[in-house]
Amino acid sequence: MLIRIYQAQPSFKVNNTLLMLEQLSLKNSNTKRHTQDYRKSFALNRNAAGFSKEMKEHIYTLVCDKTDGPFVYDIDGNAYIDLTMGFGSILFGHNYRPVREAIEAQLAKSWSVGPISPLAGMLSREISKATGVERVAFFNSGTEAVMVALRLAKAITRKNYIVFFKGAYHGTFDSLLSMRNTPATNVAKEMVPGVTQTILNESYLLEYGSEESLEFIKKHKDEIAAVLTEPVQSRNPALQPREYLHELRKLTEENDIALIFDEVISGFRVSVGGCQEYFGVKADIVTYGKVIGGGLPIGIVAGKARFLDATDGGYWAYGDDSIPMSKATFVAGTFCHHPLAMASALKTLEILNQSEGKILRDLNDTTASFCARMIE
Repeated sequence: MLIRIYQAQPSFKVNNTLLMLEQLSLKNSNTKRHTQDYRKSFALNRNAAGFSKEMKEHIYTLVCDKTDGPFVYDIDGNAYIDLTMGFGSILFGHNYRPVREAIEAQLAKSWSVGPISPLAGMLSREISKATGVERVAFFNSGTEAVMVALRLAKAITRKNYIVFFKGAYHGTFDSLLSMRNTPATNVAKEMVPGVTQTILNESYLLEYGSEESLEFIKKHKDEIAAVLTEPVQSRNPALQPREYLHELRKLTEENDIALIFDEVISGFRVSVGGCQEYFGVKADIVTYGKVIGGGLPIGIVAGKARFLDATDGGYWAYGDDSIPMSKATFVAGTFCHHPLAMASALKTLEILNQSEGKILRDLNDTTASFCARMIE
């Protein structure tokens, strides 16, 4: 969300939405021109989101080429306050000097993606310390992390179905791209072109926080590999069912079902330990992204060794007769451990640890105060 910073102009006080949109179009003339100039070659879904013929002239994505702290500046020279800070990925503000300097230092040293950067091992250990997870694997985005987490759960439990919840957002992985189900079966229902019913047939879509969902999971426990949840849903943050999450943890633990927390948004934001710490619930697998990357692309799958061992076979040592004991599934990615992302993430976590949680507590207090004022 961006808030436009306006100079006092009487025309903007007119309570006429259409007139205000026309004024905005004039203010964003360079953005509109740029959008039109590149539309044939640049396929960008944001430039058609919410399209209607009546609103056609006012549908475009701001094109910005300068950022500083809370501000972004479009190519027309207009300033905006970025309320969501890069869709939740830039905790300390745009162009934050300590993070930028860490990236610049690593850029000058190495940004090779062939060998593994030593920073990857260091970051895995620091994340393990901060969140209490046993093992950590790196990927390129939140969507990719969720996809891998589900694959690990199926590989270890040897079951096929997954459960996710209405109102949650888990990225763009096909098996989760639905917001409705078939009431008789709770199987997720085809909604968008290209995501076929066949892909969704092993996905159950349930009501988050409901007793009925717990009963359904219990009834289908022998076929459910994983229950995937945003502990605090990004589309419904007021719903924070602490007791439900504890019941869900008990139910999944008793029935060999992987409990997966999608903390791509809440991780390293609610607290350093995320929603696991906040609710006092230990998930089997946790996915992270956004904040921890310091503004660079990152996806993280973390959690119990039992599940993460399916990435590499598990722990073994040189100099003895130990070998990988777990059968691995397939994961890969050229840019999964990019040195610049590793450097940025290490610096982000360092800053959070140095504050001993104060940065996040202050942010939460400020956000709560802001929200209270907005609804008054």
